[in-house]
Amino acid sequence: MKPGLLIDWPAARYPDATAVVFEGERTSFREFDARVNRLAHGLRTLGLARGARVGVLLPNRPTCMEIFFATQKAGLALVPLNARHGAAEHAWVLEDAAAEALVFGREFAETVGAVRTRVPGLRTVLAADGGVPGALGLGDLALGQPEAEPDVDVGEDDLERIHYTSGTSGRPKGVVITHGQSCHRLVQILINLDQPIGPGDVNLNVGPLTHAAGLMFTAYYVRGATNVILERFEPETVLAAIERLRVTSVLLVPAMLVRMLRMPGLERYDLRSLRRIWYGTAPMPLGPLREALRVFGPIFRQNYGMSEASQPLTFLGPEDHVVDGPAEVVRRLRSAGRPALGVDLRVVGDEGKPVKPGEVGEIVYRSRHMFSEYWRRPDETARAFRDGWFLSGDLATVDEAGYVYIVDRKHDLIISGGFNIYPREVEEAVLRHPGVAEVAVVGVPDEEWGEVVKAVCVLKAGARASADEIVAVCRERLAGYKKPRIVEFVPELPKNAYGKVERRRLKETRGGT
Repeated sequence: MKPGLLIDWPAARYPDATAVVFEGERTSFREFDARVNRLAHGLRTLGLARGARVGVLLPNRPTCMEIFFATQKAGLALVPLNARHGAAEHAWVLEDAAAEALVFGREFAETVGAVRTRVPGLRTVLAADGGVPGALGLGDLALGQPEAEPDVDVGEDDLERIHYTSGTSGRPKGVVITHGQSCHRLVQILINLDQPIGPGDVNLNVGPLTHAAGLMFTAYYVRGATNVILERFEPETVLAAIERLRVTSVLLVPAMLVRMLRMPGLERYDLRSLRRIWYGTAPMPLGPLREALRVFGPIFRQNYGMSEASQPLTFLGPEDHVVDGPAEVVRRLRSAGRPALGVDLRVVGDEGKPVKPGEVGEIVYRSRHMFSEYWRRPDETARAFRDGWFLSGDLATVDEAGYVYIVDRKHDLIISGGFNIYPREVEEAVLRHPGVAEVAVVGVPDEEWGEVVKAVCVLKAGARASADEIVAVCRERLAGYKKPRIVEFVPELPKNAYGKVERRRLKETRGGT
């Protein structure tokens, strides 16, 4: 198969339409495709074998999209790095992936210098902006190369990408994605959309483009829509871009959405062009979600997924975002929706049999676009599957209508005095306190109870709260054994690049009394 089979289509169909907008500069599909092809040819001159791993450490810029498509067309495998991590973490991932090349932004030059001393197999480093001593400029690599697509064929089972998990429960694992799986993923995203996308659609990218969720830009690109790229998230910048560029779609994590809702003067912006607001990657508190529906209207879509899935597993559409109606319908706002088309998903007990509605079990699933294996971890791969079903590690319930309600991560379960306590349930209770902006609940060791509940809280600006008040709010809504025994107030919670709280780091730094 030709790796550029899908991504070449818009350049042929809509050559003069705008593919990418960044900092006021517009690039047509013809221009963008030519840049990608020149870069793909340049990458092939490095002497890398098919499937060789190429790391990428970049802020949000068009280069992210270019290198993503160029490695595909060159038959190479991309290894995205988390820009928030340090040299030691990058070195570990690159060494684990046996990466031979690394593309980086100028702002990471010092970090990359430290990485090179730790990864002897990293023989080529490419500076996206050029002008970095000891690094080949990406522009120089592409200069003078042909604008036609390289003559490269790949098999469906050939390596296309290694996406490392967030490592919230230990060392990151490399999720292997093949060209065939990537193609199926793209098709599945498109057929699961409740509204078609195409020319005239404008997709705003504010989260990391190298994150698994950020790869949503590919669906918009292949359908001839425009991708607007912001280097970083700032509420004012996002709202201004929506108004100025008539943005129709944006993917936000809950923390971003909450910051936008709190921004003074929100009502001044003309946001009527918006037709879709996607959200996910972290739980969305019900209060802010209700407020968002009031402000933006019924245009919300939630999806649930993970690196191993390569695309959303469930969808909660706009028709399910109901705030006034029968209780069983309004309750669906707390769900992650129903399984996506093309995904076989169940909630099962310890013996692998589906649980009854309302009972807690583990989400398992299978699909054509799910990952093949964990990179060089055959034992962990074997443990992750049971009879062809991937064991997600996410605990959930399912109702009679098939809506899935995420309860918590299996490894985050707190067992205190023999009772199971789900952190998310406690977090929802703590958020009832008017002064609490964010909270994360973890279990900490206790000689008497085994574990006790600890709530780590971030207060709203100017707000005050005491530990006793937090416990009192929980006591009103939870059984006594579930209320926090320890409450700590902190300026911020540790999060990964896409706004998900890193509980492992929280336990390491705040896991005591």
